[in-house]
Amino acid sequence: MRLWPRSLLVRLLLLLFIGLAGAQLLSAWILLQDRGQVLVRTVGDNIARRITAIVMLLDELSPAERRRIVAALDLPPTRISLDRPWLALAPDPAAVPFASRMQALLPAGRAFQVRVVDPEPPVREFQRAGRGPPMGRGMGMHRGFQFRAVQAQVMLADGGVVSFSYHLPEEITARPYRLWLMLAILLVSVLVLASLAVGILTRPLSWLAGAAAELGRDIRRPPLDERHGPLEVRHAARAFNTMQKRLQRYIEDRGKILAAVSHDLKTPITRLRLRTELLDDPAVAARFQADLDEMEAMVQSTLDFMRGTEQAEAVVPVDVSALLESLQEDAAEAGRRVSIHGEVRQPYRGRPLALKRCLVNLLDNAVKYGGEARVGMSDSPAELTLVVADGGPGIPGEMLERVFEPFFRLESSRGRETGGTGLGLGIARNIARSHGGDLVLRNAPGGGLEAVLSLPR
Repeated sequence: MRLWPRSLLVRLLLLLFIGLAGAQLLSAWILLQDRGQVLVRTVGDNIARRITAIVMLLDELSPAERRRIVAALDLPPTRISLDRPWLALAPDPAAVPFASRMQALLPAGRAFQVRVVDPEPPVREFQRAGRGPPMGRGMGMHRGFQFRAVQAQVMLADGGVVSFSYHLPEEITARPYRLWLMLAILLVSVLVLASLAVGILTRPLSWLAGAAAELGRDIRRPPLDERHGPLEVRHAARAFNTMQKRLQRYIEDRGKILAAVSHDLKTPITRLRLRTELLDDPAVAARFQADLDEMEAMVQSTLDFMRGTEQAEAVVPVDVSALLESLQEDAAEAGRRVSIHGEVRQPYRGRPLALKRCLVNLLDNAVKYGGEARVGMSDSPAELTLVVADGGPGIPGEMLERVFEPFFRLESSRGRETGGTGLGLGIARNIARSHGGDLVLRNAPGGGLEAVLSLPR
């Protein structure tokens, strides 16, 4: 998914936000439902008792006394009228709780009708003779409650009609802003605490990733501190340090083996050179000498290839521009064409001899098979990029990776007569990767081959 964040921290925070927001909304909906039901029962019971008490009082009074009492009681939020005719209202399902309570409180057989409505246009319509309020108004959970007003008509004992209109107080019908504010504060508080907790939990991953990146550049970097952090982090640091020690021992053992192999191979080659000099036929001696030179070059290249990730050399700031200029001068003395473009803003921390060997291999490869080498430099705070281009025929696309394999050469352009053993590019890539970077080949749009050396800072 393109929209799914790549960062583990952002992913966890997004999941927590979605989960908490969903839980808060569901909790708020349940709470508002329960609040509405409680208010309906409470308010309905109070309204029904008040209406019943007034009806029972008016039943015992004369018409004149009724009007006097109604005039005294006709005050907000309960409005009372004796002048409105009986309206034939359709049954209102929303008014069932009120109707049930009034039926239980009024004398048996007493006729009445009750509705719940929105406030004022329906109320005014109800006040007009012969018209009732429209069906279905006020049934949504708007403004925090299910309705805004209750209207009722009750038949008195002598056949008179008393009409009631009760408006719920604003504090009951208003939206529950305080509830939403409390839920929002709770959500923000939990998210802040969760972000801190997730940050603490994911920080060791960044810590280990940084240590692994440094390990790729310097196998002898200081070990991780195993005394701080949670138990799992300590275990991970201990396992990382154990892995680092094993890698160090492996590289040291390999270095010793390489030194022994180098000595054991060079000794018989040196003896053969001495014996070649004793040959009487100069032509035969020259052929033997050429074979021995080739054999020694192959042995040295193989050892260099195997030693490509050896990190015994210290990491120091390297002036890459100065290094390339010195290589350019050496190439000019040998009659080779090497041009340099671009600049490096600041020194690169690396192993100078290894970097020099990497660049020498790339320049030699470009001059040998393309006639010239053009070096382009681009620098940024994150990465140093060197592009070594030549003017040769390039390489088929399917072979761009295979040329890094040991002893692999393209027969059409990289035969044994051109020199080399097919290990130069492999050694250069090993050196690049030992610095945490990489080396790739690509065919230039205008012809020729480009070797792109990327070195992260």
